[in-house]
Amino acid sequence: MITTLWRGVKRISVKSKVTPHHFATPQKWGMGLVLLTIGSIQLGGCSLPGAGVDVGGDLKLLYAPFSLSNPPRYWYVKQQANPSATVNQGSADHVPLPLEWQDKDGRIALAARPGLGAFEMGRRTNVVVLASPYLSFDWQFNSTAQIGDVELILGFRRQDQGSWTESDFGSGKPPTDQTIRIPIGQHSVLYGEWQREYFDLSTLYRRYWPDANSNEIRLVWLGIESGRKQHASVSGVTYLTHILLSR
Repeated sequence: MITTLWRGVKRISVKSKVTPHHFATPQKWGMGLVLLTIGSIQLGGCSLPGAGVDVGGDLKLLYAPFSLSNPPRYWYVKQQANPSATVNQGSADHVPLPLEWQDKDGRIALAARPGLGAFEMGRRTNVVVLASPYLSFDWQFNSTAQIGDVELILGFRRQDQGSWTESDFGSGKPPTDQTIRIPIGQHSVLYGEWQREYFDLSTLYRRYWPDANSNEIRLVWLGIESGRKQHASVSGVTYLTHILLSR
């Protein structure tokens, strides 16, 4: 049985040239919406040596480009072009894919155009939420992008340390117990400005699953997907970069 809930969560959004030291916690309702999908799945043991945070306590994503057609280990990319969304290139019509890397304002960014087709992209992780609970990322809209065109996906699993085996390196998207979907964007932000969002994952998780043993909660998936609740403009672009998990 799957239950879907819409709730708000407080978050901080600032121009990315500022680096605050306080992370948002969902103690009050904010403007952002979070979609939570709760499902029961038969789980096996799964461990990803080297897939968690580094010795400094950080896991950095989207800091450098890689092949979207042949992603590196632990990454998963699936995108499908919309045949009706054609772009004229010279004398021929071209059907572009919705994801591509761009040099945006001097930084490497993933340009997501959900109006050009559906996509899923993410990375397996093996992070104890209590050990590395802070998530931040930078985003920017163009003039036709909308809130929720792109969603950040957080997949959690409740599993104690003794249940993980080193033989299962895993591929593709991992099974999860709970998933949080965070629509990217805010009404108060002007397009063309970089914004930085911060979330306290452990506090966020406890708000919706207060009875879970926090020592057993792991973030096993961190990804982005085209939004499910609206029809995105063909010209709309959401830029994402510098996704960081830290202590």
